[in-house]
Order: sequence, then C-alpha cells, then structure tokens
Amino acid sequence: MTRTSRRSFLSTAVAATASLPLSRYALATTAMPASACTLISEQEVGPFYIPNELLRSEIAEDRPGIPLSLHIILQDVRTCRPIPNTAIDLWHCDASGIYSGYTKTSLGPPPGDPEGSPNDPSHSHPPGPPPEFGKHGGGPPATHPTDKLTFCRGIQLTGPDGAVSFQTIVPGFYQGRTNHIHFKVRLGGHTATHTYAAGHTSHIGQIFFPEELLLPLMAQQPYVSHHIHRVTPSEDGIFTGQHGNSSIAHFAPAASPAHYLAEITIAVDPTATPKPVDRRPDPQGPGHDPGPE
Repeated sequence: MTRTSRRSFLSTAVAATASLPLSRYALATTAMPASACTLISEQEVGPFYIPNELLRSEIAEDRPGIPLSLHIILQDVRTCRPIPNTAIDLWHCDASGIYSGYTKTSLGPPPGDPEGSPNDPSHSHPPGPPPEFGKHGGGPPATHPTDKLTFCRGIQLTGPDGAVSFQTIVPGFYQGRTNHIHFKVRLGGHTATHTYAAGHTSHIGQIFFPEELLLPLMAQQPYVSHHIHRVTPSEDGIFTGQHGNSSIAHFAPAASPAHYLAEITIAVDPTATPKPVDRRPDPQGPGHDPGPE
C-alpha cells in the first residue's frame, strides 16, 4: 500500500467517522495481502446482485450491526494510476445473513437449532439466501427478488484519487459462506435518476476480512443470534477456490466502541471483461495463496 493511499484512507475514513483515530496496534498487526498495482483476483457475482441501486454512501439503513466505514481505492493495473469517475456497486447481507431484495428466500436451520437437518421438511426455515455457487458467467441458477428493500446496497463513483467510501455494517454470514462483501467495477456508464446506468463491467469481486479480528465480533450481538454454524474462510469454497486471500481488506477498530474501519486497494484492468470463475478448492489447501488468476 502506498503512502498516498494510506494518507487518503486515514483522512477519508476518519472524517467519515467523526474524526475517530485508528488503533495503531490493529493497523500494525493486520496485513493486507493485495499489494498496490497487483491485479486482484475475481470471485463469482453470486445470485443476489440487483442492478440500478441507489447512488449513496450510507447503505446500512435501519439494519443493526457493528458500524463499518469501508474505503476502496481503485487503480489501473497497467499504469498504477487511480481510476476516477468509475462506479463501484456494493452489496452484502445484514447481520442475520439476509440480503435486501431476497428477504423471503428461505435458508435453514431454524432458530435454536444450530445444526439443523436440511433434508427434514418439517423444519420451518428463517428468511435468508441459499448458498452461492457456480460461475458468475453462467450460474448459479436465476434467483428472483422477493421485495423492493434496499438495505446494504449502494453505488458510489470514484473521485480523482480513485477512492470511494461506504458507511455500512460489518456483514454477517449464512449457510455455506463466510463474511464477505460483493462489488462490481463499472465504467463508461452514466448517472440517471439516483442510480448509475449501463457501463462496461471490468471486474467482479468480493471483499473479505482478517479472521483473527472478525471472529470476536461474531460472538457479539446481533451476529451471535444467528443460530447456524458460521463458515470460516477455510470452509468457504469461494474463498479457498477463488483466491480470497488476494482480497482481504485492511481492517481495524476505531477509537469509538464497536466501530470498525476497512480499506482495500483494488487494481483492475478497466478494459477487461470478467471471465467465468469456477469454485474449485485449492489443491494446495485453504491456506495457500496462489495469487491472481
């Protein structure tokens, strides 16, 4: 990470969180694997993307959870320069593992039954999305929205420094997936009626978090009330099979209680078109980082 990007993160994130300083200890002990100007790996889009979301930076709405200020720095991998005026579509589940637009989609097991029996038709499953799988080029199967809710979704345009900031909550988890945030990089489109329309999609990815810092948060409310087994990164087929190690955000607590800051530098080729991504476990094991595709 360059000094310029670090300075940009500190000034932007601190301003967004009422001038709350970062924990120097956390910053010093949390590494960001993806270096500046290193092409970041792609991950599948998943079945819960909804186009034409709102242009806005505050996306949590009324959803409970630990506040998170997310700062994304977009670079052109060919030149190492910022990419301005580019749309970052962002979406993730809430603390209970639910995506807006899909709140009536079922996922078991029921509350109070951590293990559950997914083949038992007598179970009444709580709302939540089914596991993501397949390729972002052809699968997973079509999933149709069930509502018009918009929490934890938004679009921002990068500034001259290639940066955007979102104010949201630390995402929860759900069956088959560890905590993550989805994003798309689009350019060449246009703003239209509170959204960003059209444009060329040059990258599809997901953002992950350092497990050692995230795990204690999942023992807090409201995350601990989600009564299912929490999938760790090493158990997540997308993280292990789609180079999740290359997109772990720099993650640190703010001085304010229960408030976190995250930063990630995303280097992409703006002329590229995402290729289908298979979910295949890394043959060298979940801890191996094979680098960009």
